[in-house]
Amino acid sequence: MIKHLTYRLTATLFMALSFFTHISSAETFRVMLHTGSFPPYFFEEGDSRTGTIRDIFTAITQETGDSVEYIRVPFKRALRLFETGKIDIEPMTNPVWRKSSSVQGNYSIPFTVSEEVILFRQEQYIAVHSPEDLLGKTVGVIKGYYYPIYEPYFADGRIKANRLNSENKLIQLLLAERLDQAFINKDFAQYQIKTQHYTDQLVIGESTSVVEQMIRFHPTKKNALPRFNKAIEKLLKDGSIKRIYDRYR
Repeated sequence: MIKHLTYRLTATLFMALSFFTHISSAETFRVMLHTGSFPPYFFEEGDSRTGTIRDIFTAITQETGDSVEYIRVPFKRALRLFETGKIDIEPMTNPVWRKSSSVQGNYSIPFTVSEEVILFRQEQYIAVHSPEDLLGKTVGVIKGYYYPIYEPYFADGRIKANRLNSENKLIQLLLAERLDQAFINKDFAQYQIKTQHYTDQLVIGESTSVVEQMIRFHPTKKNALPRFNKAIEKLLKDGSIKRIYDRYR
């Protein structure tokens, strides 16, 4: 009887210590979330829809015990604030995109991918296996983005690149038949096709690039990496992250 009681007390004490250790290590992180909207990743401030970034961070922090404060500022300013330590986390990025940053940061394990695809009007779809398949076409691309395989073709005019400021503009001009194709983020395209009822008008073609997405921590917050990685592994294994993305597809 005494042995059993001692065991129960030890187990209870261990659980209590684990709980308080979990709470004491919890932090509030300032997370980069740009102004405007880029569905399904994030929406305008005040919009009741949360988006994949906030949904994923809600799931992660439920596992880690941490909390987040979203800092909404323009993209370039957000990157500067990260470098000065006024933002702790960039929620979705890859080291290849931040090579020029003065603060490289520390990266979590990958939890999804960013995929660029070729978007067509339904009646104009063709299979694209190489840039040669788009010779003579006018392709909409995002200004400031770099497309390694296609840049030589853009440079000499074999493929005409119409460089635009937003994905919304790509879709508008594609529907208006002012573009032959558009290079666009797949998640964004899927969300627009679903919500704007473009199923009979637009079709997603082949990928132009696939880049793993990770969480970038400011070096002062790198101690949080192990618990975030543990949470990400769990959410990937139990399908939680896939279910979050599927809500918007």
